[in-house]
Amino acid sequence: MASIPDQVKEVQRLASELNLDIVEIITESRSAKAPGRPAFDNMLLRIQQGEANGILCWKLNRLARNPVDGGQISWMLQQGIIQHIQCYGRDYKPLDNVLMMQVEFGMANQYVKDLSIDVKRGMRLKAERGWYPSRSLPIGYQHNKSSYRRVLPVEIIPDEKFNTVKKLWKLLLTGDYSVVQIKKVGDDLGLTGHSGKPLPLKTYHTLFQSKFYCGYFNWKNADGVSIEYEGMHEKMLSLEDYEKAQDILLGRSNQSRSRTHDFLFKGVLTCGECGCMVSAERKRHVRCKKCKKKFSCIHRDDCPKCHTLPDSSKIFERVYYRCSKKKGPCSQKYVSESELKLQYRNAIESITTSKEFHEIALKVLKEHSHVSKGNAEKDAEALGHQKTKLESRLKRLTLMRADGEIGSEELNAVRQEVVFEIQEKERQIQKMLKADIQWRKYAEEYLNIACNALEAFDSGDISMTKSVLSKIGSNHTLIDQKAQFIWVKPLLAIQKCHQAYEAEKARFEPQNPHEKQGDCGGSDTPSDFQCAGKSLIRTTFYKNRGLKDTLFKKIPDGN
Repeated sequence: MASIPDQVKEVQRLASELNLDIVEIITESRSAKAPGRPAFDNMLLRIQQGEANGILCWKLNRLARNPVDGGQISWMLQQGIIQHIQCYGRDYKPLDNVLMMQVEFGMANQYVKDLSIDVKRGMRLKAERGWYPSRSLPIGYQHNKSSYRRVLPVEIIPDEKFNTVKKLWKLLLTGDYSVVQIKKVGDDLGLTGHSGKPLPLKTYHTLFQSKFYCGYFNWKNADGVSIEYEGMHEKMLSLEDYEKAQDILLGRSNQSRSRTHDFLFKGVLTCGECGCMVSAERKRHVRCKKCKKKFSCIHRDDCPKCHTLPDSSKIFERVYYRCSKKKGPCSQKYVSESELKLQYRNAIESITTSKEFHEIALKVLKEHSHVSKGNAEKDAEALGHQKTKLESRLKRLTLMRADGEIGSEELNAVRQEVVFEIQEKERQIQKMLKADIQWRKYAEEYLNIACNALEAFDSGDISMTKSVLSKIGSNHTLIDQKAQFIWVKPLLAIQKCHQAYEAEKARFEPQNPHEKQGDCGGSDTPSDFQCAGKSLIRTTFYKNRGLKDTLFKKIPDGN
């Protein structure tokens, strides 16, 4: 099809040859597949008003490709409102047979429908291959134009903004930055949109909710149902990190407004009877030195009975916690903050480990990591051999198709199955290696919690104390003035190991300070218990439902 300037040039030449008077040249760069073109509608209105009585165009399908506009043109021609339609190589008049005009309009309409079906099918097949078929891609990615010339097999590649967006994702995953703060960082790094202007805050929210960055996108299948596909493009983060980011965003969106007072157990405890949140209340009491009446001095400066000014040195300030009772009456009584702190401190103290145990446990964990890593690498190597066999099979299938031994349909069916198995092996290898690293990381983290949680709880820092409470357990409830929660399993495994360690250690300590003990069970040097202690910790960690098993049960559900 000729371009618009070429069409104008040709019809002007045609008008000169046929001695036609052109009132005005009207051009419009809009699709004719649906009604609603302003310039076209205005042209027909002006013809009805008598400004012109004919149309000169390149092809009839330039006027209409939908039944509505085509019927309107045909009707105006039959009524004589349009007396002449001149195209390149053919003309139409009111007394001509309308069949040919209807056939051409029908062919133009069918062309649009077929083109739409072909485009949708092509985009669906592209999605099934693992490439996002959208015209515009998320920030940080671009279409590889070389792939359309069949030069490269990769259709979507990172652009110059990829590393910048990746830095912003890392900031979000720390949990220390809000989206507003990340936007400021993005503006400082020069992150802009297609217009060259800084991205608005709404775009940042959309960016951090897009699953495309962890390798997935949604597209409609042959039945028109939107399903999720795994993309072949380079991933910016893992699926686990994406889910963690969504939890962070959800947590920030649920944050309440800032308060003047921050209470230690506010937002941590729920009522064990009705399920409402436990609220905090600060009380300042004073006892009148004259009449001995006890009263609250928050909203008054004198005794309500004798109006004597209180002694500031006799003011007692306490914080109490009680059920908010938002769901109705509740029989639970209030409890003081000092009592709750004592309950939690006793609980944390029960799982606290000694520095000596902590150091030995870290050494054992480091020694075991080499063995565990070697086993994981062996298993990954076995899966790698299976993957290599599948790749060889895929090459043989391609050769068989080239030799004509199998048809294209059979090749495609088997090829999709083999490619899926190869991708599955790759996922298993990555998952296996990552899981081995994860459990060691979590083991070290919980060993540090068991050793330092009590010290952090006693620090007096409210944010640090709340962090300790969230790490040691879940479902913190208050029932009958007692705090209850569910311990995380790794801490219970460490507690069991520590108790066994301390009990065994007592057997190696001399009953009498002047008594000498035997060899490797032991001498009186500080390293007496190292060999037996390491062995005991190693046995308790990795056998009989030890630390590794409990951590593997913990990781998937994120508790």
